[in-house]
Amino acid sequence: MGTKKYKWHKVAETAADLQWTAGNVSEVEVEGKKLCVVRFNEEWYGIAHTCPHAGAPMTDGYVAGGCNIVCPVHNLKFNLKNGRDVNGEGYKLKTYPVEVRGDGVYLGVEDEVGFFKKWF
Repeated sequence: MGTKKYKWHKVAETAADLQWTAGNVSEVEVEGKKLCVVRFNEEWYGIAHTCPHAGAPMTDGYVAGGCNIVCPVHNLKFNLKNGRDVNGEGYKLKTYPVEVRGDGVYLGVEDEVGFFKKWF
């Protein structure tokens, strides 16, 4: 399988320009879709805006130890690196790469492949 190709979107000029919740989550918009940027231990992560279990907004969640984000409704925990549900229930939260560059904060979304578009 090939390497994933991303289209990078500038979501902020600086980290200070993002509106952070108490849980270290910030909502951003990319191509008309809401996504989230998360900070944990000086690392940056991009995740889907809604929980795959019950559709709760992850902006209301919070970062917990072990590099996890906790859904605000049912307390499901997802690993920020790979999106896997650490509770073992089989759910997966979509993840996106984030890069902090000299000119801003960027979130990567997989390029479209053939006739199919990757889902947000």
